[in-house]
Amino acid sequence: MKNLHKLALISAISFGFFSQGNPVSAQQQRITCQSQNGRYRFCETNTRGGVTFIRQISNAECRQGSTWGYDRNGIWVDQGCSAEFSVRDRGGNNNNINNNSGGDNTAAIIGGVLAVGAIAAVLASGSNNKNNNSNNNNSFNDTITCGSDRGNFTRCNTNISRRDRVFLKRQLSNSGCWENDTWGYDSNGIWVDAGCRGLFEIQR
Repeated sequence: MKNLHKLALISAISFGFFSQGNPVSAQQQRITCQSQNGRYRFCETNTRGGVTFIRQISNAECRQGSTWGYDRNGIWVDQGCSAEFSVRDRGGNNNNINNNSGGDNTAAIIGGVLAVGAIAAVLASGSNNKNNNSNNNNSFNDTITCGSDRGNFTRCNTNISRRDRVFLKRQLSNSGCWENDTWGYDSNGIWVDAGCRGLFEIQR
């Protein structure tokens, strides 16, 4: 019940910030990237603020790190994966969208989003600890927080099998987290670099 009350408070705070206008949504852009005839395709776009998978539009399965991914220069797809993505410019400048909102409002809203995200991360950490101790379907998914210590390469050891998939669930740092650039994983665990700190989910 306490968590429900905290989540309700977060929702109220979020609504207050977003009801001031639409500057955050104005910074978002949707892009479709298609692997035609099963071939690798790179779709150049600004991904400094992160990439969100919206929906799959192909019959071929889209799996992050396997048939799609992204770096700071754009999104790539392969093996027939075609999907719609949402990209957000961390600096507030979108390639195809002009932001006409005032600088003060934008700074306030971004600050509010970061504050709400921090609170949500704390709640999520507590919830994940409880879920890991319970016998339910979520026990097949593990979460781990891994951070680049003082901007240096850091490895967080954990067992990851060949069938496991790792996703960046939430970025916790001001420095960008880009797969295969400032974070990645192998059989020995998850690695981060250049100040990236995030909450990662291991789907088993």
